[in-house]
Amino acid sequence: MFLNNAEKIILNSYIKTYINSLKMDTKTAKEVAKANIIKAKETAIKEGIYNLPSDYWKEIFNMERNNVDNAFTRYNKKAREDGVKDEDFIYLWETHPVERFMLQETQNIININAHLTALGEGKTNQEATDIVRKNFPTYGNPNIKCNYGTEEDSPLPLEFVFKVNKNIISNPNSDKLKEELKNFSSFNAYVRYLARGDRLGNL
Repeated sequence: MFLNNAEKIILNSYIKTYINSLKMDTKTAKEVAKANIIKAKETAIKEGIYNLPSDYWKEIFNMERNNVDNAFTRYNKKAREDGVKDEDFIYLWETHPVERFMLQETQNIININAHLTALGEGKTNQEATDIVRKNFPTYGNPNIKCNYGTEEDSPLPLEFVFKVNKNIISNPNSDKLKEELKNFSSFNAYVRYLARGDRLGNL
């Protein structure tokens, strides 16, 4: 699939991320990043958001005000219940549609790697799964119920990804947050708790 210049820039940035943060060798990083960005573009096109303008959030907010019932407003309704703010919707919409899916797919890779690491340390499949759920975020449509736990454990709206990465995962005080996390059924439940209490931080 053809990648435009903006998408090639995104591709190169993720190759570097996969090498530096995920410790992939260069060949693997290039192969995985290219496969993921093609998948991301195909998904964005399939879901009908690839050609929508970056300020389409204005139209969605207007639909919400006018009580229009569609996939966009149903998604926003649940995301707002989870603690997503206007600024979060806007920031994600103003991110390239391909990168939005790359953000989610990269977290999926991190989660899979953590699961495999736990298995390699002798954990059972269920124990490895529980470790991932407890220590890493999972993103997706929050209206889709997960087959474990409660609604609090369901996939997080992707709008949270920037604040989670900045204010939890990269937080120098993360040890304190991890201690608090022990009181929750999953990382996702903890993020919802922070967001609803306006404690997830700034973009």
